[in-house]
Amino acid sequence: MKLNRLNIQILVIILLFTISTNVFAQSKPDVNKQLENNFKRIVLKYKKDPAAADILWTEIVSNYSGEKRHYHTMEHLQNFYVQLQKCRKLTTDPDLLFMASLYHDVIYNSEDHRDEERSAELAVKRLGEISYPAEKITKCKDLILATKTHALSADADTNYFNDADMTILGLDQQIYERYVKNVRLEYGNTPQFDAGRKRILQYFLKMDRIYKTDFFNQLYEKQARANIAWEISTL
Repeated sequence: MKLNRLNIQILVIILLFTISTNVFAQSKPDVNKQLENNFKRIVLKYKKDPAAADILWTEIVSNYSGEKRHYHTMEHLQNFYVQLQKCRKLTTDPDLLFMASLYHDVIYNSEDHRDEERSAELAVKRLGEISYPAEKITKCKDLILATKTHALSADADTNYFNDADMTILGLDQQIYERYVKNVRLEYGNTPQFDAGRKRILQYFLKMDRIYKTDFFNQLYEKQARANIAWEISTL
């Protein structure tokens, strides 16, 4: 097989991170601090107001710490961050992807069931308040809305973003089983939950590729399909 420069780069990065693919390789407080420091670094780049950065960060943490959240929590953001760090050299704007990740589930269980739209709206508002560049705000909104379907995009960064969001599907089965339990805690009271969940899982299995990028496909595709097949067997 002939390898081009991009494929070689992907293989090298995968090799470097294979040992640490488990999201729990670092302690949770350490990752949370990295999230906070990175967020404030970006905010202060555009708005020289540490107090404002503190308020914005507190809002994010508060939203993801809601008592009705079990999967869409700070732990999910930690994994998202770890995965984006793995592919950062393959993306064009790692800071933008990071900011979008923090806001992608900031609104959860909204009354009109438009969580992604509401999250995108809040991201646009907050990023506008810090004078984040307009074109970056638009891209951030598009990234958040892309998580509604995780469909293949013509934009490579969007595919890396969606894949990073979906990596929970391809982690070790023990982690996946805890994810399944937490999803059920969030949505289990929904009428026809099992039937709806099964349809979603079958939708993923019917995809030619769950992970659209070669990078994440090579890391997680095989385990994701095994995990999903296992869960379907329990429904």
